[in-house]
Amino acid sequence: MPKKRIKKIRGSRTCGGGSHKNRRGRGNRGGAGNAGSRKHKYIKTIIEGVEIGKHGFTRPESIRSDFRLRKDLFETLKELRKEGKLDGYTYKYLKSRPELNVGDLDEIIERLKELGLAELEEDLFKIDLGNLGYYKLLGRGEVSKKIAVKVGFATETARQKIEDAGGEVEIVE
Repeated sequence: MPKKRIKKIRGSRTCGGGSHKNRRGRGNRGGAGNAGSRKHKYIKTIIEGVEIGKHGFTRPESIRSDFRLRKDLFETLKELRKEGKLDGYTYKYLKSRPELNVGDLDEIIERLKELGLAELEEDLFKIDLGNLGYYKLLGRGEVSKKIAVKVGFATETARQKIEDAGGEVEIVE
């Protein structure tokens, strides 16, 4: 079995580390992080496939429409809670969902009726999601109750599921 290199050089003064001045601290490593990626570590960056420089642009949150809609939703929910129309549980439930799915609506519609935010006529629940601060209704989940919804935008899947359950979707601008 051949000797390991470390045993071979153990008796020398620097053990293969070059000059006795090397390996003293952090100074013999060519820079920390991405330092030297365009100079002496260039081949390493090419092999790893790292793109050098900045790419793209992120719009500020204050002018993005999804950020503004979420901010309006939170303000509306906060106002409804101050007025006493939302209890703590319903407030937290709705605040955790910036977009409302039909499954979430089906789950919470009876509680909204008890709080006076939805109406029940015969077996049809009527609700205006604009009053809650929601602009969008998405199609995830199952619908087991008849619900008539007024909303600014509803996906095709959401409409189909509500209509299959016997409800209706009205788009309000």
